[in-house]
Amino acid sequence: MQPGIVALRRAVTTGWQNDLRAVRQDGYDVERGREAWAFIQRFNQLITDLRAPIQRAWGPGGLVHVADSPDIAGPGPRISMTRVKLRNHGNLVAIEALTHSEGEAKPNPGLGLDREIEVVGVAPLVFVQELYGSLTAFLQTALSVDFHLGGSRWLFEQVAAEHFVTSARWPELAELYQRVTREYAVDDSFEKVLEAFAPGTTENGETEVKLGIEYLHRCHDTDPDIANFVHVVKLAVAADEVDTWVTSEAVAHDLQLDGESCMKLGRLLRAEKDVWRDGDAEEDFASWNFQPSLNVHFFRRIGSIDDYLAIQAALNPASSNGNGAAKPHDESVTREGSTPLPDGIVTFLMTDVVESTPLWLRSRSQMYLAMKRHDQLLTASIETNGGVVLKERGEGDSFFAVFLRATDALAAAVDAQRSLQSELWPDGMPIRVRMAILTGEADADDGDYRAPAVNRCAKLRRRAVGQQILVSETTYAIVADIMRDDLQLVSVGQRRLEGHDRPEQVYVLQHPEVVLEATVPED
Repeated sequence: MQPGIVALRRAVTTGWQNDLRAVRQDGYDVERGREAWAFIQRFNQLITDLRAPIQRAWGPGGLVHVADSPDIAGPGPRISMTRVKLRNHGNLVAIEALTHSEGEAKPNPGLGLDREIEVVGVAPLVFVQELYGSLTAFLQTALSVDFHLGGSRWLFEQVAAEHFVTSARWPELAELYQRVTREYAVDDSFEKVLEAFAPGTTENGETEVKLGIEYLHRCHDTDPDIANFVHVVKLAVAADEVDTWVTSEAVAHDLQLDGESCMKLGRLLRAEKDVWRDGDAEEDFASWNFQPSLNVHFFRRIGSIDDYLAIQAALNPASSNGNGAAKPHDESVTREGSTPLPDGIVTFLMTDVVESTPLWLRSRSQMYLAMKRHDQLLTASIETNGGVVLKERGEGDSFFAVFLRATDALAAAVDAQRSLQSELWPDGMPIRVRMAILTGEADADDGDYRAPAVNRCAKLRRRAVGQQILVSETTYAIVADIMRDDLQLVSVGQRRLEGHDRPEQVYVLQHPEVVLEATVPED
């Protein structure tokens, strides 16, 4: 999560917490009799209050455009290229999303923000959750990010972080639940929270709720402990170079830390396997020492927690919420599952944005937004049709996906082109994507495929142009008699692929409702 996004997330959760505390204390006024007006006014005011962190959300690359809308009858607040208009419909608040294109705001229901919210007669907790849920959805869509604020898990993590900061230990789950429910309005039962943080446990709330360093960083009021952690990682790098251990006594002396700060550091460090290789610690971490990890040298140039997390992610690309972090389990948490990759005869889909470099040079901020939306659309089309997105591959802004069934790959490609062509892209950002589909024999190896079929598919993609889907002869042989009636494969003859002696019989995929290029230049 980028630094600007972390700062904005912290600002959102601070306000959300305050309002949930007010609800718990029966001090939140929904203004009975004019609830819809109050909802719209507070939504617009939140955007105004968050203006500064929103502007800095994309980091030093440039300010995000923010347009306030203090008048509830006005055009509605705008962030970057996205605007939302909230309308008072009496018992309801209607939300309409618009995208700015060609100098005007055009309705865009494809963003998924359009909805109606019942605000009359609802409990204050429901009012607050709908308010911040709508705010979060707007911010995430406009900025093309994910704050991981679904459900109430974020609140429990924030309170766990506060407990850790003030008491130098992680709370037990029962202790955490009592603290949250006594201070904030929530509607989660203890059993639901238990299953979310400690699935399958036989302990009745005695499990400690620990946050990994990345999750702790997302919580507000944790910066001093995060800064101490970064300092000690640097000390560990220095200790590794002279083959010595890191001790709490030396750390306390070098950083002028009190006992509680050292206890917190010990708990955080021991959970990081790329920092702490082996060592000892007292039960309360009042004293500890460790031998630096063999990987610690990778952190020798870090200057911030963001540098650390980026390197950690590169060292552990397949890990998720490791090192003692609370693991996502229930529906309120975004979870990255590991989908098994198929072996044997599989079908590859490769895509690439045509002429993306000039677009990046024209406007980094607009292209960043456009590519985030591009990634969302392609991922949705691929996964909806049973495919697995592997990683970027090749030059430019590209996608690489694998399918067990060739017919699913064709459906995903057409769905993706349809979504891309239906999207209202920012002014001057025409996103045109070329695609290639090829079926071949390949075995998955460490989350990737290395086989001649992969290389041949990449070279087939090079023959494509924007808004075109090229299909190999092997794929055609499989799907010709079983593909959907609305799909058609048209042969354009044989074409040579760069670096391959054997020519390829190439087909172009066509659909009556999707604009797809049908010609392929001769050799």
